Amino acid sequence: MSIIRDIVHDKDGLGWLYGKFDSDSFFQGEMSITIYGESDDYIEYAEKCVVHYNRLKDDSGFMADLRDKLAKFMYYMRNEWEAMGIYDDIAEDTDKAVADFESGGDILKYLTRPYLNVEIPEDGTDEIGYSIVAECPWEPEHQCSIIVRGDQLKYVGPDDGSTPWDDDDQYYCIWLDEETE
Repeated sequence: MSIIRDIVHDKDGLGWLYGKFDSDSFFQGEMSITIYGESDDYIEYAEKCVVHYNRLKDDSGFMADLRDKLAKFMYYMRNEWEAMGIYDDIAEDTDKAVADFESGGDILKYLTRPYLNVEIPEDGTDEIGYSIVAECPWEPEHQCSIIVRGDQLKYVGPDDGSTPWDDDDQYYCIWLDEETE
């Protein structure tokens, strides 16, 4: 039985596949997946990524790192929106997330409509790598991207098209250098 279901080819001729799977990780329920390739090898690799993703909820170190990086990203963006003074509705929604987080709420609940992106490594290895993109109140324009390679959390920040196969220096985030509240 296939883990990924309802697989369809893209209509724009890009050679991508779209489907759905049951998420049993830090997002629960049906989740969309984009596979950047059309062959059976790509589907097989994507299913390995789904299995890996579904195990992340049990990795307490990974989950703590994810929540920490999400919080730093949230605080940084809140401060940036407030400094601009032009996005009061964004700052207001973000302040609600900050207040809930600071009172013990789970920051992950503010990530909505997540989907998994899978791209096979260019070097031909079978190393696991994927990104999760979700909407969030503190970055409504570019969403939030979470990039995983192997068992490492490589990036948490705005979705800028980065992949798990980029060089580590491409994952730099200023908010990881700064002290947050």
